[in-house]
Formats: sequence, C-alpha cells, structure tokens
Amino acid sequence: MTWLAIVLALGSAAAAGLSTSVQHHAAENAPRGRGVLGLMKHLVGRPWWLVGQALGLVTVAFHAAALHYGPLALVQPIVITGIVFAVPIRAAISRTLPPWAEMQWVVVTAVGLAIFLVASAPQESQVASREKLQITLTAVVALVAYIGIFASRRITNGQYKAFMLGAAAGLLFGLVAVTLKVTVHDLANGGLAGMASSWATYALVVVGLSGVATNQLAYHEARLSASMPVLNIVDVLLALVFGYVVFQEVPRHTPLALAAELVSLGAIVIGLWKLAFFEEIHQHEGEPVAAPASDPRAG
Repeated sequence: MTWLAIVLALGSAAAAGLSTSVQHHAAENAPRGRGVLGLMKHLVGRPWWLVGQALGLVTVAFHAAALHYGPLALVQPIVITGIVFAVPIRAAISRTLPPWAEMQWVVVTAVGLAIFLVASAPQESQVASREKLQITLTAVVALVAYIGIFASRRITNGQYKAFMLGAAAGLLFGLVAVTLKVTVHDLANGGLAGMASSWATYALVVVGLSGVATNQLAYHEARLSASMPVLNIVDVLLALVFGYVVFQEVPRHTPLALAAELVSLGAIVIGLWKLAFFEEIHQHEGEPVAAPASDPRAG
C-alpha cells in the first residue's frame, strides 16, 4: 500500500508544519525576559499553543501509520519536509502572502521530493528479518551520536557546537524512525504483548527523548540555521541507509533511476537548507517557541 504510506507521510509532514506554525502564532505576544518557566506558564494558557501540542501527537500517529504501510526509505524523506507545509500555513494564519523567494525553495523541495518518490520506488520492508543487524546498527549509531554530544562540550564556538549537536540529533531522530517502524510492526503482529517485549519499544523511548533534548541544546547554542539543515540531512540519509541495508528496501537501480534519485535528493537537501534560514527569520520575528510535543523528524 505504497500510495497510502505516501498520503499518511504527507499528513505527518503537514501536521508538523501546522503544529509549528500554530505555536509560532500563539507565542507572538509571549512576555520577554521571564525565562523558560515564565514562557511555559504563559503558553499553557494559550489555547492555540495547546492545539499545536495536540497536532504534534497527530504528527507521530501519522508517521507511525505511514511506516506501517510503506518502506522507511520512502516515508522518511516525506516526513522531514514539514517546513515546506509551514510556509503557506503560516502565511494563511497571518493573512499575508509568503515571500516569493521562500516559495521558490518550497517548489524546489517539493519537486525534488516528487521526483525522488517516482524514481526510487523501494521494495516493501523486511522488518522481521535481520533483527540482530537492526539491534547492532542501532546501538552503533546511538553510540556515535552520544560520542558527538559529549565531544561537543569541548567546542567553544557556538556555531560549530550547534552543528555538531544538530548532526547528533539527526542520528537520533533517524533512529526514532527506525525503532518506530519496528515497534509498529511488533504491535501489528504481536499486539501489546509483542510491543512490550520488543527491544525497539524501549530504544524508541531512549533515542526519542535524547533526540529532543539534543535538538534543544543545539537551538540554545546558536541560530536555527546552524543545526536544522544538518539535522534533516543526517536524519534522511540514515533512514535511507537503514532502509536499504537493514530492511532490504531495494530501490530502482538503473543508471537513469540512480541519477534521478541523486539529483532529487540534492534538490531536497538544498531546499531544506535554504528554508531553514527563512524559518529562523520567522522565529526571530516573535518570541522563542517551546518545543512541540513531538518533532516532525521524531515521528
């Protein structure tokens, strides 16, 4: 049911974009200089901010459903494009037209994604097989991420430190998608008992919380553009590697298909990189926004 996975993944990306936009809107008049606790106290009393949190949960639900029906290598490139949906949604909330320069990169990203989906068409996942490889690679990647987090403590330059933390968060969010796919598979085939006995369920909690915390540390160190692009790139590349190597989601691999996949991935990466700078501008127009209940990359 690849078409259903695409629809659900688009729903996850759209919900993530809407969640972020609603929270930005709710925080526009948040008081300054009261710290995190003061900001949170203000936001929990704003109905629209609470709606944004609820939409964060919808994001995770759509993501999980998409991973149930489709390959990881197909779903994850769609899910990380929530920022593309945020552009027109934010403009609609503000009753203005989005800047043409921003819309150009939205189009580049969307076209790149469309070409990638058509060109790659990976086979269905083999989740039940290669469990030892799943566990081993998950542990190795998580270890690399935690080493990166620890190493970032020695970096004094805020930009470089945020970049390192963004890369580490990208690894962790990529693992969120991997473990979420395995968890959903175990739930579908073994019920709650199967999910409770699955290694992926507990790994999902660990890498999910670690990813959110690391992402916030990155945002704290430097501007959004220092960490968000590398986070998205590492996230999707890791998902593709796991999809191809671990879940045996073999894509089309004719010379023409491979060329189209590389070019389209490049367009997605460049588009998300450019849009991160516009996102940064929008965040600085209002107050800092508390993190959503779930990041679009985390599910």
